[in-house]
Amino acid sequence: MTFTHLRFALLTVAAASLLVGCSPLPSFDQLRTETRSAVQAIADHLPPGTRITDRSTGKEGPCRRGTASYTEHWAAYPDPPFDGEQFIATLTRELPDEFVVVDTGVPVSDPNLAIDYRGMTMSVYVDADQRDEPVVDIFAISRCGSPPTE
Repeated sequence: MTFTHLRFALLTVAAASLLVGCSPLPSFDQLRTETRSAVQAIADHLPPGTRITDRSTGKEGPCRRGTASYTEHWAAYPDPPFDGEQFIATLTRELPDEFVVVDTGVPVSDPNLAIDYRGMTMSVYVDADQRDEPVVDIFAISRCGSPPTE
């Protein structure tokens, strides 16, 4: 590669980086839609008949100055017997590649999974203390976007 080609490649990467940084922020409605869709993708792996309660507030959350985030929180109640460790292991194997499992470095005794999905932070936590009524909490915090217009 000649110096001219290298310089062109570096300038192209720099220009692309600037354009990405200048791209318009997603709307709050887009954030909510993306986040709910990601949580639904996790919930789709729960056993049929699982009761789900939406605990989301629907309000904007903190993000960078002048922006907002959206948090989705579902509590799922699969019928016993439910193997939380098996559920987490299945998620790890079956979720699409865009769902990147993250090692938080924080030891937790209950089955759990931390996920990065397209700039979203997600967690799936199985409350193993609830043997009679297992609970799977699914959280997702969106990437930053425009605050709601309402």
